[in-house]
Amino acid sequence: MSASVWTENARRSHDIAARLDFGTVWVNSHLVLASEVPWGGFKGSGHGRDLSIYALDDYSRTKHIMHNHGR
Repeated sequence: MSASVWTENARRSHDIAARLDFGTVWVNSHLVLASEVPWGGFKGSGHGRDLSIYALDDYSRTKHIMHNHGR
């Protein structure tokens, strides 16, 4: 349902995150939660996107990538 990527290369982190089949990907952090962004898994583990407009669209496949630049 989620993954973390640890690297100093921002371009590489976004390339890897795009290839991962997870609904949430953190970059240089883990389990940082923000209620104002869509969240959920892919396939059978993520029906809708709670707390966002995407919860109404069962056919979208959004991905939340959170990148910590403060390292």
